[in-house]
Amino acid sequence: MTHKSLRPARRLLPLLLLLALPGPVAVADEEGTLNLYLKGSQQWFDSDRLDGTPFENFDLDDSSGGGVGFGFNITDRWALEGVVDGYSVDIDGLDEKVDLYNYHLDLFWQFAGQFCNDPCWQPYLAIGVGEIRIEYDRLIEPLPEIPPDFEGPILFDRSKEEHDRQTMANFGIGVKYRLGPRWQARADARAFYGVERGGVDGALSFTIGYQWMESPPIVRDTDADGFIDNVDMCPQTPPGVNVDNTGCPVDSDSDGIPDYLDLCAGTPFGTAVDEQGCPEELPER
Repeated sequence: MTHKSLRPARRLLPLLLLLALPGPVAVADEEGTLNLYLKGSQQWFDSDRLDGTPFENFDLDDSSGGGVGFGFNITDRWALEGVVDGYSVDIDGLDEKVDLYNYHLDLFWQFAGQFCNDPCWQPYLAIGVGEIRIEYDRLIEPLPEIPPDFEGPILFDRSKEEHDRQTMANFGIGVKYRLGPRWQARADARAFYGVERGGVDGALSFTIGYQWMESPPIVRDTDADGFIDNVDMCPQTPPGVNVDNTGCPVDSDSDGIPDYLDLCAGTPFGTAVDEQGCPEELPER
């Protein structure tokens, strides 16, 4: 049965070799670029995951595996990624393995803009949908149900495979770390929910990413105040408002009310003011 454990690695090998090919020099994770990812992960499987197979009374052991992903940055905040993960998983209580492949397409929303200087930490949310495919050797004598306390031999035809497919939805959180102009590392935690058969699987993964396509840097100044977004402390300043050296509206008297909203500009320093920037009236005694 050891030959089964090599199947995921053999099938993923052509994709993994792509990561070794040289690519153009460019800034990692910019809008409009394609990224390749190599990942390792640890997965915990729900007891429902073998439903629909001859082993539905058994559970899958926790397993580590690997995979590859292809990501496209739609904007500096939004990204799409397609992933395939492969695992060779022991069936708890049986001397048998199944091969499991997890295919999913994910949408990412990144909290921090990507146009920051290296190094850069970038947390994100991810949501996606896909399919788990479970492959196992065909039973020579199909059994309608293998009891959990079964101790007799199970005969397999190792030359033929059968499989089961389940739709999975996932949600997760993670963080990216820019290693350099083209490289990044990231870690995330995911929950995978079985749409048809229920159950929630958990996964922790670590990923190395490499930018494959070159794209010119995109510089944005959303509020057109002369400060690009990655250094602008107030990126939503109204048009035409004077700003200071941080990109925020000028507050000449430092009363917390910017000049363009301050009806009493020039209030002495330290004076308590109302929401219009004017000195608060003291209550009569």
